[in-house]
Amino acid sequence: MNKDNSESQDTRAGLIDHPLVGQYVQNIKSNSWFAQTPVGNHNYPIDIGAPGKAPTAVQIDSMIKLLAHLPDIIASSNLPEAPTNEWMIKHPDYRLVNARISVLYLYEDGSFYVCLNAYPEDDWSPTFEIFPDFKVKEAAWDV
Repeated sequence: MNKDNSESQDTRAGLIDHPLVGQYVQNIKSNSWFAQTPVGNHNYPIDIGAPGKAPTAVQIDSMIKLLAHLPDIIASSNLPEAPTNEWMIKHPDYRLVNARISVLYLYEDGSFYVCLNAYPEDDWSPTFEIFPDFKVKEAAWDV
């Protein structure tokens, strides 16, 4: 960040410093930005993104509000704890509500896409498309 508290470009890595997310990457083609940063009370990095040239406080606040509701959202989705019986036998302790968040994207219309971590070696990931009012649009185990 430069002296006037605005963004500065790190030309070596294509990263832009920002007070809300640390550093982010701007995708000019899709008019969106992406960052890997902790959000809300999650103390691990989450891949986040949203439309626009740079992260805004409104966008980050929307993400924090969503994350506060995420356990209830997951429960209301009725998504099974495992994609297959074989997977469940292999990972008997896995619970959706305890899974780390891998990806969180805020769309222009205020809806969200959330992908939870599972076991990468098994290729399955639980994903959620969520309306702006935090109701589940779609939940699935994706490969």
